[in-house]
Amino acid sequence: MSFAASDHQTASLPPRHFWRRLGACLIDIIIFRIALIIIFLAISAVTSWDVALPYLRNQRCEAITSGPLIPKVETDWPLQPGETRTNKLCQVSWLGSKGYKIFVSSVASQQGTTNWTHSVYLPVDDNGNPLDTDVADRPSSNVALLILPFAFAYLSANGRRTLGKRLLSLRVKTTDNGTLPLGLAIKRELFKFLPVILPAILGLISLVLPPSMPTIEQLIQQVRDPNLFTAGGMLSLIGVLTPLLFVFAAIWWLYPLIVWHGQTFYDRFCDTKVVKD
Repeated sequence: MSFAASDHQTASLPPRHFWRRLGACLIDIIIFRIALIIIFLAISAVTSWDVALPYLRNQRCEAITSGPLIPKVETDWPLQPGETRTNKLCQVSWLGSKGYKIFVSSVASQQGTTNWTHSVYLPVDDNGNPLDTDVADRPSSNVALLILPFAFAYLSANGRRTLGKRLLSLRVKTTDNGTLPLGLAIKRELFKFLPVILPAILGLISLVLPPSMPTIEQLIQQVRDPNLFTAGGMLSLIGVLTPLLFVFAAIWWLYPLIVWHGQTFYDRFCDTKVVKD
């Protein structure tokens, strides 16, 4: 990274190409999602993993007041003053599949002007009896976003370009008009998608914590007393950071294009530029 070199070259750097860049990005994201759908459907067809993307998954829930797990949850997770509980039975499926059922117990509370809701998800059979916790609804769609920068980097390296950039006549080059080697292309795409990579990393950590499958008691305890070393605590952290990440994404992606000085932040870090070609 050489800020000095980039500053000297600002006057000769290309225009924003804002709409072209936006259109190319949307085309590439759509293609990426279609590819993920095909891959995820293939994986779902041969495994029991929950790898459906959110826009393919359907979840229908109904409130319940009785069931095998309600006494267990109420005993292990007693309400504190000011808290309220809602119990639901949800059917999760995608593309017409049978899917599975989960029991969801949510406790809502208020701290000052902030409302908090913590929920425990427990897989159950058709009668509401608990199943092994390894079929629990785990976050998986965000983790797929970690593939995105590497896929785009491969398609942008060594003179290549993504289909969106090809259709809209754009190309990424170095500031001295060279082609991007693969390493630099990966660096640029990692910086480019930084606002979505951060929650994806947290989601990945939540998939591998705890190292062994928790019991029902442990799942309830994780949600009741969350900390950053449990999957429940990691998901709570994601919820808290979401508004901050949204602001960060707006500054990271839009601000440089509004106050245009020749490059976006990630182009400045990598000494690259986007040109019409």
